[in-house]
Amino acid sequence: MEKEHYSSIVETIIASKSFGRSDTYANLFRYLVECTIESQIPKETTIANDIFGKEQFDPSQSTLIRVYVYNLRKKLAGYYENEGINDTTVLKIPKGSYKVQFIKKDDQLAKKKSYNKVWVTLIILSVIAIPFLFDIARNRTNEVRQTELWSDLFASKNNTMMVLGDLFIYEETDSITGQVKTVRDPSINSPEEFDTIKSVYTRKGIAFESLSYSFLIRNSALWVKDLSEVFYEAEKDFVIRTMSRFNPKELPDNDLVVVGMIKTLGLFKDYINKEGYSINDSKLNYWNGNLKKHETYIANGDADKYHTDYAILLKVPGANSNNTIYLFGGIWDTGASQSFKHFTDYELAIELEKAMKNKFGEIPKYYKVLFEVSGIDRMELSSKIIHLEKIDSNLNL
Repeated sequence: MEKEHYSSIVETIIASKSFGRSDTYANLFRYLVECTIESQIPKETTIANDIFGKEQFDPSQSTLIRVYVYNLRKKLAGYYENEGINDTTVLKIPKGSYKVQFIKKDDQLAKKKSYNKVWVTLIILSVIAIPFLFDIARNRTNEVRQTELWSDLFASKNNTMMVLGDLFIYEETDSITGQVKTVRDPSINSPEEFDTIKSVYTRKGIAFESLSYSFLIRNSALWVKDLSEVFYEAEKDFVIRTMSRFNPKELPDNDLVVVGMIKTLGLFKDYINKEGYSINDSKLNYWNGNLKKHETYIANGDADKYHTDYAILLKVPGANSNNTIYLFGGIWDTGASQSFKHFTDYELAIELEKAMKNKFGEIPKYYKVLFEVSGIDRMELSSKIIHLEKIDSNLNL
């Protein structure tokens, strides 16, 4: 009877809007509850095998299970803040454990009261510690901006512009049926490209109209935050543009930091193509000039679950060679984020600098890097460098 009762609670949570529609998270949640009821708390290797089908799994080399359970905790917290706010039984997975707790609301309130004094002490200690935590974060940001990777950008007299890859949105109206559709098309990255698409469309009775807004992918906010922190400490400003609103006339007058999925980078794809890269759906094609052969790298898995992405990082001369373009792109946004983190994360920046010095004996003026990136739920976990090459400073587009 107890098992049926808790199973009913689990299915109610899984069916909620807060939990989402992921079969993987639903199966993981059911599995952990069932193991808890049977008093058989699983290890990470067992979960990896039973839920993800990974027979050879090394927890020291992969955070797959920990990340999934972390996100599962967030889903449960979201449920109890919304649909489950009046539930009499709360299901909880404590940190560091894969055992599910079944807590009655009365018991939970009693525990909260008993912890009041402890929380007061912790709050006082936290207030005392906050200045030190900010100092640590500030010091890490200072370290990042003082790496050689940033030296040209901060020494430049040009203004800096951040360009975010976005998805162009337009309306399609059928005058015969009266149907109106809002369309997102990653192949369109500017009003000019939109006009080209309209000019070649032959079906009668269809009218197109661009909208005043575009679609920014979720990680864009994190990219802006990371760059803002570095620039704030350097007392340097930058402006932001979306790719669909970028004016090519601004190209020669700014140093540009361009971040996004490669397919959304508009005219900057010319620079990417010049260096031998091209995108075809989930494939990144690369002409390896050193080996004189074509290479293909395929993003695999589900971008909303565990997956492998590929990313590029380019530093190239700008339109008149008086400015510089920094390009950070991925097949998906996971790769774009990890590519950008090699500039904004101190450990990754140092790792990239060491790789360059080991191969070239210096940090080249211009360069290109290809990464393989592991991620989960569009969140980057780890990466490795596949190719690292100098770029000819005589590049002229």
